[in-house]
Amino acid sequence: MSKKKIFFEKNFILFLIICLIGLFLRLYKINFEDYWLDEQASFWVADPFLSLDDTVKRGHDLDFGTHIIFNIILKKFFLIFNYEPQVGRVLPMIFGFLSIPAISYLTFQLQKGNAYILVAFLSSINFYLISYSQELRSYSLIFLLVILSIIFFYKIIGNKISLRNKYIYSILYILLSLLGICVHIFFFIVIISQGTYLILNYYFNKKKIIYSFNCIAIIIIFYFIFMLDSLLLQLTIDDFWIPQIEIDFFINFFFSRFFGSNIMGLIYLLVLLFLIFLNKKTIFKFSDKNFLLILLLFFSYFLPISYSFLVEPILTDRYIIYVLIPIFILIVNLTLSLKNKKTKYLILFLILSSSLVNNYIEIFERKISKPEFNKTFQYIANSNIKNVLIKSPISVEKIIINYSKNTKTAKGNNITFYKSNDKLVELNQIWMTCYEPINSFDCSHKSNLKSSWIKVDNVKYHLINSTLFKK
Repeated sequence: MSKKKIFFEKNFILFLIICLIGLFLRLYKINFEDYWLDEQASFWVADPFLSLDDTVKRGHDLDFGTHIIFNIILKKFFLIFNYEPQVGRVLPMIFGFLSIPAISYLTFQLQKGNAYILVAFLSSINFYLISYSQELRSYSLIFLLVILSIIFFYKIIGNKISLRNKYIYSILYILLSLLGICVHIFFFIVIISQGTYLILNYYFNKKKIIYSFNCIAIIIIFYFIFMLDSLLLQLTIDDFWIPQIEIDFFINFFFSRFFGSNIMGLIYLLVLLFLIFLNKKTIFKFSDKNFLLILLLFFSYFLPISYSFLVEPILTDRYIIYVLIPIFILIVNLTLSLKNKKTKYLILFLILSSSLVNNYIEIFERKISKPEFNKTFQYIANSNIKNVLIKSPISVEKIIINYSKNTKTAKGNNITFYKSNDKLVELNQIWMTCYEPINSFDCSHKSNLKSSWIKVDNVKYHLINSTLFKK
């Protein structure tokens, strides 16, 4: 057996081990936390027992259809595997895991060698990616779709492929990118980055772009065919929940969120800027494939920031979760390209060691951050009073009740849930359960129960306050 073949097999085994580590970390404590309100909303919309029309209506009524495509995918998943909260977390975990080999392949597209192994390692242990692989939202899917879109974009702009393969790659690029835009509107930033890359290469390098540009045009046309109503509804939102960008944002650009702490964020940001500066002569060549990653980084911040100041705030870290793709790939590729070995090994040691330590703490010393519904319901079940009134605004009451009654603890102990407008005349005792953040941390019973009800017991878990009352 040749040395080259032995080296390849060793690298493949190492890559496989890293992927398995990434899978383990995404499965580890996958249901450590209960659902927060946004996850409960996805769970409610994706009810597999509803008709498709009712699902679409729920999505439009809830969030103007912003996440309707993901919720329809989730609905089909529940239909196959069972409608339970703990089952729902498996779907984003699958998307999160598939992103590891996908980003590794993208890295190998850009730079042959061992860079893909390091990128696989950094993405497999990153707690930010792990946490969104364990959350019933669309962000792990978006991350995967951005990777796949870039992979097939590079394929169709390449010259050394047959016409048949070019058509196949074009279809995959169009379908995956269209799905990405339909799942989340921020995917448009990826398309804008790709379009800009084509224009710059046409203008400065006289490269043919008509075919690739037609693919982008097809994506945009079909998006407006499928999602125009949802887009128009979203544009009518006058008061968005996202706060305006503060001055401290421009110090770390969400890197502290992406990498777990201010120190880690600063390490990654400074290393990235340092490497871009060292390689500015090559990386800013429009023909360089890495330049597309630079464009993606730039537009992911520039466009939402501009919109935030000109219209209304729309930028939050999870909306641009995909910027971790260029961050990981650029840091690894540019580091391994350094001629100075001392600088190269110093950067690798700094990034790898700090990432290992920080993510170990994040993963294995993880603290509860979401409401503890199941603990609360277990306490209620042990009290033998299994009547529960959910205190919440009317607009989200049905969402919380739907989630609560489907939790493993509530179903296993036959807990009965009541709405705020239900008549309680036949009951002598009832637990009033308050999800604190959505009630502005006001868990008083005055607006839900008559003053004649007397407090008997109280239990407090993270973000959940539950009180037993009797007449």
